[in-house]
Amino acid sequence: MLVARRHRCTGEVSFFRCWAPGDVSLGTLVEVICRRWRIEETFQLAKGFTGLDQGQVTCWNSWMRWSLFSLIAAAVLALTAAAVHTASEEQPELVPLTCPELIRLLRALTLPPPLRDRDHVLHWTAWRCHHQSVATTCHQRRHRRHDQP
Repeated sequence: MLVARRHRCTGEVSFFRCWAPGDVSLGTLVEVICRRWRIEETFQLAKGFTGLDQGQVTCWNSWMRWSLFSLIAAAVLALTAAAVHTASEEQPELVPLTCPELIRLLRALTLPPPLRDRDHVLHWTAWRCHHQSVATTCHQRRHRRHDQP
């Protein structure tokens, strides 16, 4: 099956070739296509934050070690973000911590000497999460109005 998507602002058309072993609804296909982009963006972020794209290795063993450590770091970041996400579900006014925000926190709180005190860093992290939550809500509200006939 071929699915075509037109960007609502630029008018650019994207094509997706899809296959499923059984009958699948169009809504399910669109959901999988949208999920694919999120996975790809997350993988790009993980490569940048864990240094997978910065290794300068000359032999197989060192490449395998570098890749293994980078992927373990990416897994730790993803698991920490997932744990924080489930713990923050009772506070809907904050978006869950993302991997970039976790990296920012780790750098600010652990690298000697700390540039700011712990309370200051945590305050600004909470402020950013709240600001992102408000921005996400406004964005979704605007798109709902745009999508209505």
